[in-house]
Amino acid sequence: MTIGVYDVSRGPNAAEWLVLEESARIALVAEAHRRSRASVGGNEEAHASIHVVVEDRLAMGHTAVVAAYDRCRAAGVDRHNAIHALASVVTNHMVAVLESHAGFDQATADRDFEVIDPERWKPKKKLTL
Repeated sequence: MTIGVYDVSRGPNAAEWLVLEESARIALVAEAHRRSRASVGGNEEAHASIHVVVEDRLAMGHTAVVAAYDRCRAAGVDRHNAIHALASVVTNHMVAVLESHAGFDQATADRDFEVIDPERWKPKKKLTL
């Protein structure tokens, strides 16, 4: 089985996603961002890679990640922004590992997933005059 197109608004089939090579998953996410003309804030491959880390955790059913995702979605956060909310925890912990030269602390990361504030990830309403 292979996934032909990645759509962040729906998410991949977990079993199909996890059998793909990581480079294929990254390429699918990058292509989806190009198709949607979504801003990736600089480095397309880095952005796609972080998406893949989150999608992988969701597909594997990582409890803290799935719970945080479900909480964001229940609060009205669209799927793409929910992925970004989860990615914020992932990137914070990646930076901590790089800066401290210490190992990754899954328990601390899980606690950080638990305290994600879904309101922060909802689109900002524009004021009209």
